[in-house]
Amino acid sequence: MKKGVLICLILSLMINLSAQNNESIVLNPPSKDRGKTVIDAMWNRASPREFDTKKISHQDLSDLLWAANGINRPEEGKRTAPSAMNAQDVDVFVFNETGVYIYNAQKHSLDLVVKGDHRKIFSGPQDDSYPPLLLLLVSDISRFRVGDDALKLEWAAIDTGIVAQNILLFCTSIDMVGRPRAFMNKESIKELLSLNEKQYPILNIPVAYKKD
Repeated sequence: MKKGVLICLILSLMINLSAQNNESIVLNPPSKDRGKTVIDAMWNRASPREFDTKKISHQDLSDLLWAANGINRPEEGKRTAPSAMNAQDVDVFVFNETGVYIYNAQKHSLDLVVKGDHRKIFSGPQDDSYPPLLLLLVSDISRFRVGDDALKLEWAAIDTGIVAQNILLFCTSIDMVGRPRAFMNKESIKELLSLNEKQYPILNIPVAYKKD
């Protein structure tokens, strides 16, 4: 009897350790019953310069990432954001206080890329506080099946802009805010995330709740 209990405890411990080592965050299923209308969101969309530091709830994070570039037609694997030739070239990286994650649309989860708080990589030397989330949009132009690099970068810019607009309109629809920014230290970001020569950081978007 004691031996059986011991085996169960060992198996349970092994399963827990495996889950911890996987370092992924399972997101909640996206909600279909929330938010303002698209027209209301367009009327209210704005790009603030100050951000509340309150932590984003798990449901809001889940819905935000699905709206950004999640799968809305599971039978075809197609996304909420269109892309040239359905290349699905845009990856969403999430920077928060615990690490940097990449959004896995197929599993609707966050996979750890780098541990630690790296939000300061997007900030100036005088900044002492950061928005709770920073979303980095990276296009992998190797996913385009045709065209030279110059043409692929044009498509990448268009596809990234569409994902960014999804993010901004969703934020506005639930009284969150975001600001699209092209300025960033791309070389430092590439080094941090171990990006290859075909992966281009194009936009970063700080995201927060509305500041009172």
